[in-house]
Amino acid sequence: MTPITKHQSRLGVEVLRGCNLSNLTNLESRELKESLWKHGVVVVRQQHITAKQLGEFSRKTFGDFMFGYSKTKTLDPDISPDLQSQGVYILGNPKGLTETPVGKFAWEWHHDKDGVPGTEGLDMNALYVVMLYGVEVPPEDVNGQPHTTEFLDMIEAYNNLDHQHQQQLEQMSMYHSPPMFSKSSNVEDVPRKVHPIVSTHKVTGKKGLYLGSDTAIAVGMEDRPEEAKRFWQDLFATVLDCTPIYSHVWQPGDIIFWDNSQVMHRGTPYDATKYKRIALRLGVVDKG
Repeated sequence: MTPITKHQSRLGVEVLRGCNLSNLTNLESRELKESLWKHGVVVVRQQHITAKQLGEFSRKTFGDFMFGYSKTKTLDPDISPDLQSQGVYILGNPKGLTETPVGKFAWEWHHDKDGVPGTEGLDMNALYVVMLYGVEVPPEDVNGQPHTTEFLDMIEAYNNLDHQHQQQLEQMSMYHSPPMFSKSSNVEDVPRKVHPIVSTHKVTGKKGLYLGSDTAIAVGMEDRPEEAKRFWQDLFATVLDCTPIYSHVWQPGDIIFWDNSQVMHRGTPYDATKYKRIALRLGVVDKG
């Protein structure tokens, strides 16, 4: 097994040092997945691969169920072909400096589940993995600090709640919608896909909180959107109070993987009029 570098948090361990993701052995692929389920967030550094190679790696390691796949997608002539492939999104400002970088919505805390709520036959507890490849990274955020992506360990968050609060939440569920597509407070726009607030991880069997995004509505509050919003915000404030934030400091060539059944995350704002950022994002449901 390849040695891993541990951090204070269980999140964010470095794996597969010296490996090329476009040419992993079956043993290395298995090691990556085992580390991901154990740690929730893992990083592979010093990668130099294309968007197509990222997609091929994803299919081989996790499976074919990728959201965002479209056979009709055409290449953008203003962006390098190496950055474009079916199922791979380009976040940031690949065409140059701008006031409106792609992916700005991700600067708010959320779980990624993309198309899971709207996909028939796919339960909300599916092992949905996101990989984000930092091709070009800003040197700093808007506060002059290193450019990061932040994560919350929702298993630790659950364990840090008092027993009475745990019991209360274990009796509750929420309606969820994909965070990037649902900014409306109109309850009619929210898909009726329900998931328990306290869920059990399919691989590890550990209990953790699943909050989705601030568009989630607790069952029983469907007709009281303001109350539902306050409930989510109060619960998330409690999570923030009791859960340390893990911040991944980006280096060019990093590919960070996270298991959305275990963590929430957010990007951090950067000045897109001053710095260029190119990140390739791909989400996939693990085939098991």
